[in-house]
Amino acid sequence: MSEPVAAVELIPIESQTRTIQTCFQQCLYEVPNFQRPYSWSSDQLEDFWDDVVLAQGDFFFGSTVTWVSEKRDLFNDTYSIIDGQQRLTTSAIILSVIRDAFREVVKRAEGVEGFDPVAAKNQADATQRYLIAADDDGKKYPVLKRSEEMFYEKIQNPGAIPSGVKWNGSARQIGEARNFFESHVIKELEDLSLGDQVERLKAMRANVLKARVIQVELASEEDGFLIFETLNTRGADLRLADLVKNLLIRGGATDGADREAIAKRWDRVVDTIQGGGVSPDVVDRFIWQSWNSRRTAVKEPELFKEVSRLVGANPAKHISYLEELEVDSSTYQWLEDEYVQVQSKGRSAFAVPEFVDSVRALAIFNVSVANSTVLAIARNYQEKARLVKRGQLIEVMRLVENFHFQFTALTNSGSTGGTRARYNRFAVRLEAAKSGKEVAEAIEDLKTKLSASLPQRDLALKEFRELFYAPSLQLKQAQKARARKVFMAYVLMAFAKSKNLIPPGQNLASWSIEHIKPQVLGTTDYRDLVYSIGNLTLLTGALNSSLGDVSFPEKIEALRSGSAYFDSKLESWVRSETKIPSDEQIAARSNLLAEEALSRVWSL
Repeated sequence: MSEPVAAVELIPIESQTRTIQTCFQQCLYEVPNFQRPYSWSSDQLEDFWDDVVLAQGDFFFGSTVTWVSEKRDLFNDTYSIIDGQQRLTTSAIILSVIRDAFREVVKRAEGVEGFDPVAAKNQADATQRYLIAADDDGKKYPVLKRSEEMFYEKIQNPGAIPSGVKWNGSARQIGEARNFFESHVIKELEDLSLGDQVERLKAMRANVLKARVIQVELASEEDGFLIFETLNTRGADLRLADLVKNLLIRGGATDGADREAIAKRWDRVVDTIQGGGVSPDVVDRFIWQSWNSRRTAVKEPELFKEVSRLVGANPAKHISYLEELEVDSSTYQWLEDEYVQVQSKGRSAFAVPEFVDSVRALAIFNVSVANSTVLAIARNYQEKARLVKRGQLIEVMRLVENFHFQFTALTNSGSTGGTRARYNRFAVRLEAAKSGKEVAEAIEDLKTKLSASLPQRDLALKEFRELFYAPSLQLKQAQKARARKVFMAYVLMAFAKSKNLIPPGQNLASWSIEHIKPQVLGTTDYRDLVYSIGNLTLLTGALNSSLGDVSFPEKIEALRSGSAYFDSKLESWVRSETKIPSDEQIAARSNLLAEEALSRVWSL
C-alpha cells in the first residue's frame, strides 16, 4: 500500500493486487469530475515504454486508489479512480495503438501468400475487449470512462460517429500520447515479416497486461474526496489547480448533477486560461494572480489554505469563488498575447483600443508581475461604471506600460517582490473603492510609486539609443528580445500614436520596418548604425513591398501618406535632400528619439 494512503487515518480501506489484465477484465473505471486532466509528458511516456511495454519481466506499477461508484449483480462494478488515472489511461492508450497495429497487419496481408490474416484480426478483436466490454446481453461499456469525447472516439471506439467537439488541453495530451506510442510501435515493427509483427505485438500487449498494481478500494465517495487532497501521484504532485477544483466540486454541490455542472464550468475556465495549451503552471498562476487582484497577496504555496478559509462550509461561497475565476479568466486569457485585437463587447476593457495596446505591450515585454493590477482595472471598469471611467482605465494601463518599457524592456531591471506588492496594493484599493475620489487617489498613488521606481535616466537613454533591427543577421539569444520585429514595430508605432498619426488598436503584424539607409549597405556587425533605431521608420507592409530599394527622397511622400512619424531630424534630412544619411546623422537622430521617448512618449 502506498505511503500517502496509509497516512490517512480512520478511513476503511481494502486492497488487492491486480494485473492490468484483471483490472480491465473484471472492473469498469471512471475518472471522477474532480480529477486532474491527463498530463503525462514525453519523459513519462518514455519511461512507460521502457519499463512496461519493453519489460523483461513483471513490472510493479504502483497503487491505484478507487471507490465503487456503481455496483452490478451480473457484471463488473464501476470504480471511480482517486489515484492512478494517468497509469490506467496510458495503458488504455497503448492497447489502442496495439489493436490498430494488428488491424494494419490485416490490411497489408491481403493478397500475401502464406499468411492468414484471420489470426491478426482475432488478436485485434481480443485487444479491443480490454477497451470496450460487453455483458451477457451484449450491452457495451467503456472499460475506462473519461470526460474527453475523443477518448471514446479515438482510443476505445474509432468507428464511432465523431462528436465534433474541439479538443481541450487534456484531449490534446491524450492525442500526443497516442502519437508517441504509434511512432514507437511502428519503429519496433520495422523490417519484420507480417507473422513476426503479430508475435511482437502480442509480446508488447502481454507486457502491458502483466503489469501489476495494488488496487486500494475505499468505502465511499466522501473518503475519495478526502484521500484526493492528501495524495501525491507517481506522475506529479497535486497542484493548486487540482486542489481548488476538488474543493469547489466537493463543497459547492451535494448531488451528482450539480457536481458535474461545477466540473464543466471549471473545465471551461481551464480551457480559456490555457488557450489550447496543456501547461498546469498557467492555471496555478492564474488562480494566484486572480486572488491577488482582489485581496491581500499571499504566497502561492499558502493560497489553497486561504481559499479554503474563504469558502468555508458554505456552498454559495464556493460558487461565488468559481464565478470570480470565470470573470477573471475572460481577461487573463489575453494577457500573454502579443497580437491581441480590439473586441466589441459592450462595456468591456477589450473594447477600448488603448487598453488593448497596453495589454499587447506588456505581452511583448514579457511582463506578468502587473497582472493583478491589469485584472483589477479591467474588472472594475466593467463592473463599476459609476466609479471607474474610460480615461482612468487608459491611464492606469499607460502608467504600467510606460513604467515597464523603461524598467523591463529597456534596462532589463528584474521585477522584485516589492514590484508585485505595489501592484497588489493598488488592486486591493481599487477593489475596495466606494467613490470616484478613492479611485482617483489610488491611481495617483500608483503613479507616484512607479515614478519613484524608474531606472536611472542616463541608463534608459543609453539603452534606447542602442536599439536596433537587423533581421538578416545571426544574433545571440540575449540580443533577440529587443531586436524582434514585433518589439521594434511597437516602438516606432508608439511615436506615431503619440502625435495621433495612427489610431490606437493597430495590428502590428500589418506593419513593416523600413531602413532609411538600405540594409545592403550594412556590415555583419549588429552595431553598424544602418540597423540603429535612428535609421528606422514604419510603413504598412504593402507599401514597403511596393517601394523596394528606392532612395530616401523617393520614399518621403510614401512615408508621409503612410503616417510615419517625422521628427525634427528626419525633417532636416528632407529639407537637405539627403539621399543616404550618414552615420553622424543616424546617431544624432537616435539621440533625439531617445530624449523624446523618455520625456514624452513613455513618460509617467
